[in-house]
Amino acid sequence: MKVKAACGACFVLAVTVVAADKAVPLDVKLGLWQMTYTLDANGSPAALGIPPELLAKMTPEQRARTEAKLKARAAQGPILDTKRYCLTQERLDQAQFSRDESKACQRTMTASTAKLQQFHEECDEGGTKRVADVRFEALDGKTMKGTVQVKAAGKATLTSNIEIAGKWIGTDCGDEARR
Repeated sequence: MKVKAACGACFVLAVTVVAADKAVPLDVKLGLWQMTYTLDANGSPAALGIPPELLAKMTPEQRARTEAKLKARAAQGPILDTKRYCLTQERLDQAQFSRDESKACQRTMTASTAKLQQFHEECDEGGTKRVADVRFEALDGKTMKGTVQVKAAGKATLTSNIEIAGKWIGTDCGDEARR
């Protein structure tokens, strides 16, 4: 699911210096972080990660079954997921998770301090307009929380709300350092 994959990028983006926006990185420790996401999303099959080419090849019955499965999944409520990320100085310095400049996106930083990162972004991606509001707060150097709210309309429709809770595990990233 595209939204789920974006969660990790949002975490690293929030603690990363984005030079174009003159953002200040969050004051959090480097090392291994455990991030817990609560994702509540619903939308069209394309927005939820099913390629339009695949949908076009489906019979009307197959497409109806796929859409029914997606609706049934949405009715089950939010998805809870936990991931671990290695936040390194190199990642901070390289800002490797900053936005893709090739997309037609406009980002407005609304807060950028060592304790709070917040921005609003509007994108027009191939006939789908997407609006996202992202907020991360460093409660202290070892804990953080965040929210990501996304709405998309056009060829793909999507509404998602993501609640994020992070805690620092330690300086040694182990195998996570290679990811």
